[in-house]
Amino acid sequence: MKRLGCIAMVAVALALTACYPVRDTSRPPAVRLVRAPEAAQRMVLVLPGIADNLQSLEAGGIGRAIREAWPDADVALIEMTIGYYKDGRAMLDLHDMVRAAREKGYRQVWMVGASLGGMGALLYDSTFPCDVDGIVLLAPFLGDRRVLDDVRNAGGLNHWQAPPAATPGPDNWQSQIWRRAKVWSSRPGGDPRVWLAYGDRDKFAPNMPLLTPAIPPTHVVTGPGIHEWTSWTPLASKVFTDVDRETKSRNVSACSGP
Repeated sequence: MKRLGCIAMVAVALALTACYPVRDTSRPPAVRLVRAPEAAQRMVLVLPGIADNLQSLEAGGIGRAIREAWPDADVALIEMTIGYYKDGRAMLDLHDMVRAAREKGYRQVWMVGASLGGMGALLYDSTFPCDVDGIVLLAPFLGDRRVLDDVRNAGGLNHWQAPPAATPGPDNWQSQIWRRAKVWSSRPGGDPRVWLAYGDRDKFAPNMPLLTPAIPPTHVVTGPGIHEWTSWTPLASKVFTDVDRETKSRNVSACSGP
């Protein structure tokens, strides 16, 4: 697999690289494990927003919220900062974590990403399709204005012409995450593994309807809120409660192909 290279365009698009430290990326990102109160059957990997570290992830309450909804889940808070994406390590490090979780015997591995982390979860499913059992996107960063306008001007995701599948890299990662979303949308009703949640006053809220054709309508969760964990955590709590309610009532279809 190609390295993702220096995906500096992420930082350029967000205009935030100069504001936040990229931290040392010579080693895998730091992880804080929120352990299940009972025997763990599921692992949930949480990817942060661009301004987050382990302390802000923990303070945001996402680990506790998931654990309360899923008492059988261990939750890994991952300090996957912008530097890991820039240095091309993010997908490889995440792949190692998913593989390690499988080897430890977890029956499901889920990935949650907020903002930058939502982009990371999309990139992961573009790079390693069908490698995780579920994806929860919390107001994900979906690319710069150019690619968003391309999708919008085409008449939406269903009419947008996707490029051929390729390994995401510095020149094509945005079109590849949208190509993957297009694959999700090819399933009737969208990919059943994927959930989307965002607040009504989130700065990325205007872009979220572009992604909704790829996601089952009942998997799109909205509510009052902004682009912060104070909004994302309650929305995520509802998502994880709804996941179990839904899977008890019907079988979830297999993952959309690559």
